[in-house]
Amino acid sequence: MAHQITIRADGFAEMAFVGKTPWHGLGQELDSNADMEAWRKAAGMDWTIESTPVTYAPNNHDALKFPERFVQYRSDTLAPLSVVSARYKPVQPSQVLEFFHELAQEHGFKLHTAGTLFGGKRLWALAETGKFAEVSKDDGIGGFLLLSTSCDKSLATTARFTSVRVVCNNTLSLATKSEDYVSFTHLTEWDSTKMRDKIAQQVESFGAFMEMAKLLKRQKCTEVTARDFLKQILFSAKELQTLEPATIDKYRPYCKIMDLFNGQAKGFELDGVRGTRWGLMNAVTEYLDHHSPARSDDARLNSAWFGNGDAIKQKTVELLAA
Repeated sequence: MAHQITIRADGFAEMAFVGKTPWHGLGQELDSNADMEAWRKAAGMDWTIESTPVTYAPNNHDALKFPERFVQYRSDTLAPLSVVSARYKPVQPSQVLEFFHELAQEHGFKLHTAGTLFGGKRLWALAETGKFAEVSKDDGIGGFLLLSTSCDKSLATTARFTSVRVVCNNTLSLATKSEDYVSFTHLTEWDSTKMRDKIAQQVESFGAFMEMAKLLKRQKCTEVTARDFLKQILFSAKELQTLEPATIDKYRPYCKIMDLFNGQAKGFELDGVRGTRWGLMNAVTEYLDHHSPARSDDARLNSAWFGNGDAIKQKTVELLAA
């Protein structure tokens, strides 16, 4: 199985977690009271991002420097991470974890998962915020904060609140507008104080999300409406104009999400799920988190949090909440 979670030469997976073992047993389990040093080692984030000038050696010539270009590499394995300009400001793995240590002291957040992807090119940590509420009886939602960054220019340093639906572990960003994200580019120095101050202003996004979820639970959604909605989020306007209806009806994601909406989704039997917009939202998120084709479960995770899956989730929220 091709994993996107970083696997070291000795088989060590750069991920740590508390609670239930995720993603086919990858990573190290920690006690919920583990200190930051334990998290650094267990998550495989006990290395630093170093930098050295880019050099090249033409035939029969001494090595030359490429001005203002640097290779970022891991301090432990010396593996290259990216080529960047002199303006690029990396965020160290230890800074990601220390950020949550500070939030734990100030607001009681608890680290839940942390690790690296693609050999260390992407770093993330997920923490419980202590927020919890029910859309209806036994349909609970927990609030989490996801901090992610990259060493290869693929991600800015971004913090966003994320919901986890307990009955199925579906995840959905609590941010419904771009201003709900807290993000810094790598052209500025990491400033955890500014990040924490901005996050403090977004804590109420959990309450807004729950209000939206309860509203969607009260709104009925027929199969015809669900099919029309899925066409909007899965196909471009041009595709809808050119594709034959029979082709759309056979499209695997479209068919699977409809099956989930019609009763196969986890928790569909709960009050206010089946036949509602809330049920449709969860059919989409369950497909993206648990059923969409991927080389591995962590590849699916990467898409659901940072890639095409995340983009579809955001579009789903925007359209359903409109």
